[in-house]
Amino acid sequence: MFLKLATWNVALPVAARRREALRTYTDREQADVWVLTETHDGFTPGLQYSHSSMAGRDGLHKQEHRWVTIWSRYPIKPLVTSDEMRTAAVRIKPDSGPPFIVYGTVLPWTGSIWRTYTGAGGVAFRESLAVQTNDWVRIRQDYPEDEFFLLGDFNQDMVENPPRYYGSRANRTALENALKNVGLVAVTGGDGDPIRRDSPPCACIDHICARSDSKWKADPPVRWPDVPVPERWLSDHFGLSATFHKT
Repeated sequence: MFLKLATWNVALPVAARRREALRTYTDREQADVWVLTETHDGFTPGLQYSHSSMAGRDGLHKQEHRWVTIWSRYPIKPLVTSDEMRTAAVRIKPDSGPPFIVYGTVLPWTGSIWRTYTGAGGVAFRESLAVQTNDWVRIRQDYPEDEFFLLGDFNQDMVENPPRYYGSRANRTALENALKNVGLVAVTGGDGDPIRRDSPPCACIDHICARSDSKWKADPPVRWPDVPVPERWLSDHFGLSATFHKT
């Protein structure tokens, strides 16, 4: 029994050529659940993904632009989050096996504002992180038996060895502490970073996280495209996936 989760910042795929190119990768990955960030209502990861968190999400620049959309092969129940623009959360009920939670996110990038908070010194990042952390705590308390997966664009690397790729030490510390305090671990962080492994000195700023006491064991995550740096015409982010096996 296994579950494959994937996330990709697809950089607002408006042009048909880009959508077709993106779909070659989503078709190949065949994930059970996708968390797409900076996405567009006109793009889906495939016809088999008939359940989406799209409804009710606020637009990014236009109504059809989304910070986060979760796509699933299985039925979903949308959950309330505290930041309806930059997050989405769902409870997914697979055809067989217990339900699980997926929370999708885009945290503020270096220098960007969030609500009334300045991006200077990582203030916006940490304020947004604090709000989302409260969501993680609340949802885990509401569904204590469910597996909890956190995916998306964190705009922060979690590499253990230099060179640092993106973000700041302060933001990394805040993120690591938030995950630890909620009982989560990034399978794409540290030595598990597939981008630092396969495309150095780049590193993951998008992440896949699971419960630290999860009953599911993750295979080493993978990244795509298989190139030294992201292909910016396609997206300025690598895509990531991880397959979890029931132990």
